[in-house]
Amino acid sequence: MRYWTYAEIKDKVQKDLDLEQEDFVVDSELMGYCNEAIDEAESEIHTIYEDYFLTKAEIDLVTDTETYSLPTDIYANKIRGIMYKNGSEMYVLRRVRFSDMFADIMSTKEFNPEGMYRYILINQSAAAGVQLQLVPPARADVTDGLKVWYLRNANRITADTDVCDIPEFVHFVIQFIKLRVYEKEGNQNMSLAATLLMKLRNQMIATLSAMVPDGDNEIEKDLSHYEDMDY
Repeated sequence: MRYWTYAEIKDKVQKDLDLEQEDFVVDSELMGYCNEAIDEAESEIHTIYEDYFLTKAEIDLVTDTETYSLPTDIYANKIRGIMYKNGSEMYVLRRVRFSDMFADIMSTKEFNPEGMYRYILINQSAAAGVQLQLVPPARADVTDGLKVWYLRNANRITADTDVCDIPEFVHFVIQFIKLRVYEKEGNQNMSLAATLLMKLRNQMIATLSAMVPDGDNEIEKDLSHYEDMDY
């Protein structure tokens, strides 16, 4: 699957719409339309097959530190799983879920500081954003101690060399841009362009609906409430 740069996307739109010698739609507007199209595609992807954007990051643990920044490209703070690893010790972190979670966090720090780590997400300030709070605080420095599997944002375009990282649906992005240009121009081809965009959207939805990585589509039982009771 080929990844298109923004320069290639822009060139395709300009040639198809004969915009090379025209300045009615400026470059900044085209880039804005492109990012709007990516937002639209991203929304469909996360709704239907969110693991399309599944990725991983590592977080270093620091002794006595309990709050850690999430990856900057995380989408809507969606974490799929967190693993703790320190030498041969390895396990999945569970989120603190009790209705009296705040008392649970305090009692864990006070009476069970050597227990398995858990976590919650907190939003202390606009400057810090959403952060991961480790329960209890880290007991030791551990490089790459947390392996965070999360859903990332699609790549946003800020320069000609930037890559559109949804290659299967780049033609949806291109058609979306064309429709926005037609809308600004009041072009009579708007209706036809909208129809084609809807066709590409439906194709995208159908493709995403069929995206099962290994053919294993058995629904797993949700046993998380049993796991929570272990604590």
